[in-house]
Amino acid sequence: MKSIFKPLTGKGLFILLVVGIFSMSANCSQSGKLTLAKGGKALYSIVLPDSPTAVESTAAKELKKYLDEITGAGFAIVSESKANNAIPQIVVGNSRRTKALLPNVDVDKLSYDGIVIETAEKNIILTGHPTRGTLYAVNTFLEDAAGVRWWTSAESSVPKNKKLTVPQLHLHYAPQLIYREAYYKDAEYDEMFSVRMKCNGAAQISPEHGDHHKFQYFVHSFYPILPPATYFDKHPEWYSLIDGKRTFQHAQLCLSNEEMCRQFITNALGTLHENPDAGFISISQNDGHGACRCEQCQAIVREEGSEAGPLIRFVNSVAEAIEKEFPDVWVETLAYQYTRKAPLKVKPRNNVVVRLCSIECSFSQPLGEGEQNKSFREDMEAWSKIADHLFVWNYVTNFSSYMLPQPNIHTLADDIRFFVRNNTIGLFEQGDIYCDAGDFVRMRNWVVSRLMWNPELDENQLIDEFLTGYYGEKAAPYLRKYWDLLTAACRESGVYLRCYMHVTDGWLSVPVYAEAAGLMKQALDVTKDETLRNRLRREEIPLKYVLLLENERFKTYEKETGNLPLTLPDPEQALDEFMALLKEFNVTMCWEDFSENPHHLPRLEQTLRSKLFPEQK
Repeated sequence: MKSIFKPLTGKGLFILLVVGIFSMSANCSQSGKLTLAKGGKALYSIVLPDSPTAVESTAAKELKKYLDEITGAGFAIVSESKANNAIPQIVVGNSRRTKALLPNVDVDKLSYDGIVIETAEKNIILTGHPTRGTLYAVNTFLEDAAGVRWWTSAESSVPKNKKLTVPQLHLHYAPQLIYREAYYKDAEYDEMFSVRMKCNGAAQISPEHGDHHKFQYFVHSFYPILPPATYFDKHPEWYSLIDGKRTFQHAQLCLSNEEMCRQFITNALGTLHENPDAGFISISQNDGHGACRCEQCQAIVREEGSEAGPLIRFVNSVAEAIEKEFPDVWVETLAYQYTRKAPLKVKPRNNVVVRLCSIECSFSQPLGEGEQNKSFREDMEAWSKIADHLFVWNYVTNFSSYMLPQPNIHTLADDIRFFVRNNTIGLFEQGDIYCDAGDFVRMRNWVVSRLMWNPELDENQLIDEFLTGYYGEKAAPYLRKYWDLLTAACRESGVYLRCYMHVTDGWLSVPVYAEAAGLMKQALDVTKDETLRNRLRREEIPLKYVLLLENERFKTYEKETGNLPLTLPDPEQALDEFMALLKEFNVTMCWEDFSENPHHLPRLEQTLRSKLFPEQK
């Protein structure tokens, strides 16, 4: 995929084409409804261009699949040259028929990922930006006009209605975030679900589903491009000077070294020649610290007021060389840890994208407000003044323990809006990619994905819709109270909720825990359907984990107060049941771990056993 920015300029890109319209229901005339099927018979045909793109063909098949499932009818897909124009049509993609029905819409000039859903007399047109807009238009139509909901890759709600009517539709929309990736297991590994969630960053998305943004190196590329094993012995001066010694251990590059820069450029160009489909190349620091302390590098730091000074000057040099041979490739770098503060003088070149990382932040408060995240907010605002295009790497899980409650869902919408206000056009929301049963991960993925597509949606309505649609109408009120309770407890505690938390004692008191457990039990008690009950049993895992991991503080509370607002289970039985629950729901990784054989479950069981039975150590 080539450049996604070049046809567009300025800061007001990727905006809503019909200002103020953000939902299908708000943008539909309630008069003159169109009947697509009646009595199990299709009254419309699905019309494709004579030479459809792979994405247009996929979109038509997706539309037919769900219209057939809803109505029990068999909708025909026909090419425009064979279509009977006397029969009402759902026109999919950019065809002569589309141009005839919508003469004022130039699909080739739509903003990236933009969609058009229009009605012309009795005909419905579903089209969009050539890359994947038509597929997004079809999915939006199925959701907002036909009532389909995809909760997960394997779980959906599809209404049954032999008479399907839809209102007249007039929606033109393009997302402000042109790169959208929710890094959850379900979203990453199922391409159709990624597309239905309108995410476009997952590497598994194939060309027929709109493809994905291709990176040459995704992050931390200094050493992959200039490996110490190849260069350090002959050129130690190319690597960091730390404590008076050149080193590549826990270090970076000497960014002021011009000879190193020339070799780096040669290698970077070489890797792009080997990977001509790349739309981005990451030119970014190694993970961790270890900046060069030589006088030349530090003189730039003093001049720029930040370690980002030598980094951006170096990246600009590389980006200038890359642009000459690869004018459509974007050069991405990080504002991460020691480089997060924006430089005072140098500005990123126009083909450079800076990705800010929020790893140090507190996620109990929105990033755009409050004292806990003041420094990040100031850094973001400073970068937005010198860079037209920013990416954000945001952390929306607890990497130390996927199983612990992490009540940050109330901040996610405000954070996305804050990013967009500050020139962010790409967002990587790093969630529980390795975990099947973390803290409501399916709801998190669903809510985050929808907000990335449209930050102006009401997050509370999204949460309520998911709770009701996925867990059932009876359980939903208790689950909503559960989330409101944990959210309030976290906010009121003032805890600095990091993305690395080992326990909950900083915000989850014993009385609040007992109330939360009671709400979860009530949700289970009113739910009789086995499928819904199993979904709830999976979401109960975090509470059960807290009780085992922090068992001692519950006992201490009882000793100090003389009262415990819940009954502690038999520890041996509770541990056995918990481990069985993890196996039942296919939990294999319980925390972030990049080793090939993590063996999390035995290690977790050993840890919990030592907490429950300290006398056995």
